[in-house]
Amino acid sequence: MQLRARQGECMGRHTQSIKRVVMIAACMAGGAEARAKDDLTYLVKRGDTLYGLSAAYAKGAKAVRHIQQANHIRLPRRLPTGKTISVPRDLLRFDPIPLRIVNFSGPVSVSINGSDVSVIKGLTLPEGALIRTGGNGFVSLVGSDGSRIILPSQTRVRVARARRYRLTGSSDIDFAIEQGRAEIRAAKQQAQGRLRTITPGVVSAVRGTIFRAGYNQDANRSVTEVIEGTVETSSQDVTLAIGAGSGVFASPEGTLSQATLLPAPKLQSVGKVQTESVVHFDFTPVPHAGAYLTQVARDASFLDIVAESENVQPVGEFPDIKNGTYFVRSIAVDTNSLHGVDEVWSFRRQRVGLSADVSPTALPGGFRVNWMVEGEGTSIFRFQLYSQGNGDVPAVDESGLLQPGITLTNLKRGLYRWRVGVTQTTSEGSTEVWTSLQQFTVSN
Repeated sequence: MQLRARQGECMGRHTQSIKRVVMIAACMAGGAEARAKDDLTYLVKRGDTLYGLSAAYAKGAKAVRHIQQANHIRLPRRLPTGKTISVPRDLLRFDPIPLRIVNFSGPVSVSINGSDVSVIKGLTLPEGALIRTGGNGFVSLVGSDGSRIILPSQTRVRVARARRYRLTGSSDIDFAIEQGRAEIRAAKQQAQGRLRTITPGVVSAVRGTIFRAGYNQDANRSVTEVIEGTVETSSQDVTLAIGAGSGVFASPEGTLSQATLLPAPKLQSVGKVQTESVVHFDFTPVPHAGAYLTQVARDASFLDIVAESENVQPVGEFPDIKNGTYFVRSIAVDTNSLHGVDEVWSFRRQRVGLSADVSPTALPGGFRVNWMVEGEGTSIFRFQLYSQGNGDVPAVDESGLLQPGITLTNLKRGLYRWRVGVTQTTSEGSTEVWTSLQQFTVSN
């Protein structure tokens, strides 16, 4: 009864600081069994003494007595070779594990020791650092072990732990997700090493895999989604091992439910060069999807995300993408807020705009067609005019035009259709764009 009361008290608190996040994690673990699971173990070597080990690897005057009592050691100066002893992590000395910002874009802020600092590539984040992303803000971190953490927009994450224990050489990294989401690509950890995400009510731990974790503050819902490997997810006194392609979501009461992740939406018109003023993608609908999250990045690993959009329809639209080669992925989101698996496509963005109009001139049967082009690079134009009755064979087909505009003369009476095309070339390639067919009538 006391354990349940303590769990209920912890669940009622909201995670606003590292202290509260770690408190909730401890409450979820609960009891001596969970504390023992959280300990590190050490295999005694010849010549080891408890006093020597404590002096070299532990901190605090009470460490010797605590370790002695926990391991039922009678003679601290005569440890049996080969004996395994357990040591709480919080009693051990450690070296910080550097976490560096490798990419960021849009509104991103970082607080260290309660003070905001300038966000630059290569900035090292210590324990306690708070990272916030605003609308269309993104940041990627890398650890010294090669682990990578990607934070999308509208996210608030604290580095709760980033340390390597001197006793065992194992790493211990905790990310407290206070709002939003994180995508974790955990490098394979050494023995007893771990990387965890902590949200209110849920702790997810791995030793090397790819997964996502998130917390929606408004809905009070935590989610974990596994892309590769296995993730151990705990809530209250329940622990689930979740494999690739599955996810779990926690109710406000802390109950874990498991579900299969939705498949990736398929991109339509693969290979299309994005020339319009707004970059637009259409995807195939996914059954049971309640929303679609579409992201654009400069790299196929999505460590350098530049934009994202969420829509109830399987589309993605981005108005401010500069010319270049990018990658796009769309993720189907189910009604439990679980984000599905993704598939990545490359695309080229080359903004090319072409507008045209026609007006009569003073010349007999004369008309002037003018056009304007938007975009970068070298432009070569082509003009085609179709007369009534000639089908799809152009009466005029002028290619290789270097200047915008052409004058037509001696046109006979009748209906004419016309269009203008441009081939625009940049260092990344060439793109052809045409206006739609327009028409005018010669009546004189």
